[in-house]
Order: sequence, then structure tokens, then C-alpha cells
Amino acid sequence: MKYPRLYNKISIWILGEEKNSILSPDRMRKEYLVRFLIILFPIIFATISLDIFRGPDVFTVTRIGASLSVALCLLLLKFNYYNAAIPILFFGGSLSVAAALIPSALYEATSGALMPLAALVFFAAIVLIGLYSDQFRCALGLLIIAIIFDILELCFNKHLTMAVINARFGVIILHILALGINTFLRHYVEHLNHIAEARRIMNRYLEKLIADTRQDSHDRLASLTHDLRSPITSIMGVQALLAATELTEEQKQYVDILSRSNKLMFDLVQEILEPEGREQENNEPKDRLFTLIERAIGTYRLQAQAKGLTVTIQIPKNLPVPDMPKSKFIRIIENLMDNAIKYTNQGGINISAHKKQQDKGSFLVITVSDTGQGISMERLKEIKEGSVSPDHAFSTSHGLGLRGAIEAVSLAGGSLDITSTPGQGTTITLILPL
Repeated sequence: MKYPRLYNKISIWILGEEKNSILSPDRMRKEYLVRFLIILFPIIFATISLDIFRGPDVFTVTRIGASLSVALCLLLLKFNYYNAAIPILFFGGSLSVAAALIPSALYEATSGALMPLAALVFFAAIVLIGLYSDQFRCALGLLIIAIIFDILELCFNKHLTMAVINARFGVIILHILALGINTFLRHYVEHLNHIAEARRIMNRYLEKLIADTRQDSHDRLASLTHDLRSPITSIMGVQALLAATELTEEQKQYVDILSRSNKLMFDLVQEILEPEGREQENNEPKDRLFTLIERAIGTYRLQAQAKGLTVTIQIPKNLPVPDMPKSKFIRIIENLMDNAIKYTNQGGINISAHKKQQDKGSFLVITVSDTGQGISMERLKEIKEGSVSPDHAFSTSHGLGLRGAIEAVSLAGGSLDITSTPGQGTTITLILPL
């Protein structure tokens, strides 16, 4: 059942915020009680207001006593006196009805109408207190009070007949039955609380088990990655040295296959590490852009040196890193560096960066330029439109790599621009938000 938002706010104000994401049976029954009392209180108060205008009657005592019981119960719940609030609510409400019998004795018709109401209220109070109190003596006390009033009604009844006596004894038996229902409800609620506690213990155990498993997997993955990256980096270095020697056309094809396989293995290792790297980035100190790019091109310096290429970095050391995962940014720079080395046979590669202020905020402008063979206009159009397919004339899929970089930069809220002149070189400009 959905309650109005105001009732929920008042309920939270009285009971406080629930610490656990899963409501316990104890918390649920308290919330239901508070919401019911919030609805009941203004109704009782409205009837008392009507009595002021039309004059009091025998039920006015019941209304005043019930309203005071409800108000005092809510007040005690607010200050966490739950064990006192429940008896006051049920005893106060029941006794308020019973107290109305005293003035009703002056009015025979009213008295006859009120007795069934009093019997029903005592029955409901004895049953329901089992949901909200684990103290058997509270229910027993209500039963004793109910039986006393039943007997007093017999003693002061002016029209005592056998039918009245049988009816009153039937009511006494009904109240005793209510005590039996009360006992069942108390044990049922206690059983639910035990189940809820067992569930909380199990959830804590599962959370610990999951955390231990994650940590163990992370440690194993870190160890495996360290073991894999070292030999892969060594193989890539030797392959670069081999490519710088005089080779036949057939040997160049073999080296080219080796180069692609090495890069694929290295990318696979990076891809496996990337989710773990994101989790750790939040705990690492802030890097500078210069440091991050040095880290990204570290494995490519030997390859560039083997081909006789120069690698120049023109980046102020105080520039911050862009607002995107470090692992993703490193992959983009690695991709651009790999392409630049593959398609540049003489000259070099230059990486520069500066900060740019725009209306939308601060941005980093990073430029990677080479003096390589360049890209044709048709090829550039295919790359930007995303319709590129692998070019088997190249040693790797130059276009597919650039397309992936464009998508990654776009997801980070930036842009990637390519300008190229066939035979003279290519310049790639990254604009990334800070």
C-alpha cells in the first residue's frame, strides 16, 4: 500500500531513518502502526471538535481518552520509548471505552449499545498487542481488565436474564480466545525476527565472501599481468630492432605479422586490466599530463629509435590530465603513437599540448604529428563516417584504430580532428575537457 509522501515523512521523523536497505519485520510493524495513528488522530480530534459545538455525550470520554493515548504513544515513539508507548496506546484506548460505561449507566439505551462496542474493543486490543509487544503480561493485564468489566456489567445490570448471563460468559470466552490469538501472533513475529536476523548474518557473510573473492581475483590478475607484460614488451623491442635490419620482402612480411600479433597481445592484456585500473584510479594521486603521456609512449620509444625516428614531447609539466579514465586516455595515446611509428619511415613524431579556455569550460588541446606517408582524403572521409574497413596494404588496420579513438574521445565529451597530406605526414588534434 502506497501512503502519501507527507505520511512517510512524518513516519521517518518519528521513527528515524532506517539504517538497513532491507526493512526488518520490527521496522515494518512500527511504520504501519505510526501511519495508522497519523490517520486516526485527526479523525478523533475532529469528532471532539464537533462535541464542543453540539454538546458532550457519553462517547466524549472515549474520544478524549483515545486521542490522548494516541498523542502520548506517538510522542514516546519519537523519543524511542517503544516499550512504554505500546501499553499506553492499547490500555489507554481500551480503558477510555470502558470509562464511558460509567456515565452511560444513567442512560439505559446508551448502555446497551455501548457494551458490545466495549467487548469488541477489548477483543481487538488483546489480539493486536501481540503484534507490537512481546510482553505477555500486557495482554494478560488487558484480559483481566476485560473480564472485570464483563463481571461488573452483570452485577449492575438491572434486567439480568439467563440470556444476558450466557451472552456475557460468551464474551468472556471470546476475550480468553483473544489471548490465545495474541500468543500465536507473538510467537509468529518472534519467528519472523529470527529469520530476518539470520538473513542479515547471511548477507554479511556473503558480502565478506564476495570482497575476499574480488581481492583474490585482483591479486591473481595483477600477478598474471605482470608476468605477461614483461615478455611481451621484450618481444616488441626485439621485433623493432629486427625490423631495423636489412630484410628481404618475405622476411618483412613475417616481421609485420609478428608486430601485429605482439600489439594484439599487449592490447588484450590492457583490456583485461582496464576495469581494475578504473577502480584504483580514484585512490591514486593526480598525475600531470606530461607524466601520463611519458607512461603511454614508454614502450614505443625503442621502436621509434630502431627506425631512426625522433620522438619529441612539448608539454608544460604543470598541465593536468583530462577528465576521463586514465587507462582510456593512455590507450588513445598508445594507438596514435603506434600508427605514427608504423607509417613514418623518416623524420619523427612530435607530441604537444596546451590549455584552452572556452565558454563551456577549460579544455586540453593535444597534438600528435608525424612526417609519415599520410592519409588520403577518401580514407579520411571513411574514417570520420565510420564506414572504414581494414586496409590490407598497411601492416595493421590504421583506419579502424583511429575510428576507435574518435569514439572514445567523443564519449569523454571531446573531439578528434585529423589533417593529413599524403607523402608529408599527419596531424591529429585531441580536444578533451578538464
